[in-house]
Amino acid sequence: MSYQIEYIGRKIKELSSGVFKTLKTPFGEKNLYTLLVNQLGSLQLSEVNLFIHLGDFFISQDDKNKNKLLAFVDEFGMKLINSMAPLDQSINFIYLTRCSILDVLEREFREKRISVDTFFDAMKILEYMYQHISKTLLNRYNEELSFTKFALDESNEDLQITLRELADLQKALNEATIFSTSDRDDRITYVNDRFCNLYKYTREELIGEKHEILSSNFHPPSFFNKLWETLEKGEVWKGEILNQAKDGTKYWLDTIIVPFVDLNGEHYRHISFQYDITEKKETEEILRKTEKLSMIGELAAGIAHEIRNPLTTIRGFVQLLTESGNGQYYANTIIDEIERINFIVSEFMVFAKPHTIYFSDCNLKTILGSVIKFLEPEALLKNVIIESEFPSEEVVVSGEKNQLKQVFLNIIKNSMEALPFGGKIYVSIEKNDDNILITIEDNGVGMGEEQVKKLGEPFFTTKQDGNGLGLMVSYKIIQNHKGTINVKSEQNHGTTFNISFKNPTK
Repeated sequence: MSYQIEYIGRKIKELSSGVFKTLKTPFGEKNLYTLLVNQLGSLQLSEVNLFIHLGDFFISQDDKNKNKLLAFVDEFGMKLINSMAPLDQSINFIYLTRCSILDVLEREFREKRISVDTFFDAMKILEYMYQHISKTLLNRYNEELSFTKFALDESNEDLQITLRELADLQKALNEATIFSTSDRDDRITYVNDRFCNLYKYTREELIGEKHEILSSNFHPPSFFNKLWETLEKGEVWKGEILNQAKDGTKYWLDTIIVPFVDLNGEHYRHISFQYDITEKKETEEILRKTEKLSMIGELAAGIAHEIRNPLTTIRGFVQLLTESGNGQYYANTIIDEIERINFIVSEFMVFAKPHTIYFSDCNLKTILGSVIKFLEPEALLKNVIIESEFPSEEVVVSGEKNQLKQVFLNIIKNSMEALPFGGKIYVSIEKNDDNILITIEDNGVGMGEEQVKKLGEPFFTTKQDGNGLGLMVSYKIIQNHKGTINVKSEQNHGTTFNISFKNPTK
């Protein structure tokens, strides 16, 4: 009978060759090999030598072959695990191999190549070995599952920490920056609350739109071309951008744009971090103008000193001429003009060094009325009509009358010169609980945005024979009176000067 068991062992070993591929399953016509290929996926069946090891054990039932078989099963279990085969598929594989061996036993018994006793002895050996095989395979899966569970527990804890850190980071970004994300076509995919609050758009209005919606038209196309070239290279872009909100307000933003790139190095998304530096830019502009004014102040001090000396001498001799009784009329005219020059020189001293200005109550209606009356003859010659609208009550501010008169004189004369073919100038005073507003508006040639920005700078002028000092002096005077000047202008649509003072009665 032992030779028949050895015979069965050799038949089992044949299953590892092509015979195995022709065996039918107990579930239908589909052969066992195809089923195993479908179940085990990428696992190479040429490495599956279970039949060889089982056949060797049948031929020689000793501990050596038994241990070799179980070692193979343990190693095979690791391969199944690494191939991502689930436990139920692995058990099913063991079951199908057992079925194929039973099929061999049945065929050999029916063809009477083995006896009944051999059949049952072979069944006992088979059951004994498959119990060990199943136990070894289950132990391997249990060990791996225990290790995986431990690793998952640790990973889960790390993941919780990471998610918490990401939440903290997101909160910090939302609190500290004007934050947005965009796709590769620059269409907005997310904005935080600070972004919406700055630009005055709702989140729904922004999502899906390109950043062009925020353009102030300040930067040339080449500026954005260089920006996109940087992002397409996968590099971070840093710079300052002037954007415009929905209500037209413009903001300077210190901007950092970080691109995301895929495995091919192609940019597919970017995030933007922005900080509002509008106030900083305005401060820098004020400092720049202050430096220019400081230089012109030193120049003005020198000019004023040099002019006043000869003026004093001329005035003295004119007074002697008056006292002698000769040329009384001409002397009075000369003295008036000398006083006027002396006053203009005094205005230059506004920029020289701080000095005491004696303020008193100034009636703005009276001052503006006298300036308009003084300029009306010149306006009529230029076909310019000056209209005024003043409130019925007195409008009084604390200031220096001559300085305020000089400001209004400069601005209205500039308006007249902006009307080369005639036109209208409208002058008004408005008073409310908080402010007093003087408006001087013309329908002349107007100015561009860049020209308006430079108004008040030393030596900047839009006139051919101008020197820019008139408006520079005017801006400084209004500043000393704790007022503000705002200018709105559009080319070929006129200019409006708004001069505002705090209401002293407030």
